[in-house]
Amino acid sequence: MSNKKLYWTMKNGEKIDIDQMTESHLRNTLKLIIRRSQQVQTNCPTSVDMVEQENQEPYCDDWMWK
Repeated sequence: MSNKKLYWTMKNGEKIDIDQMTESHLRNTLKLIIRRSQQVQTNCPTSVDMVEQENQEPYCDDWMWK
């Protein structure tokens, strides 16, 4: 992996360097990512037919930013 700095945007909009996050903050961030990923798996259509039937968007690529 490159040495490029990575930042996490917190709920209040502030960006924080991931390398500077505490262990508990990293743990909570991971839990958030897992929860949102699971929501997408159950809420997003899995086929074109489902999209047409439910009149939904074909992609759920914004799951991280809800």
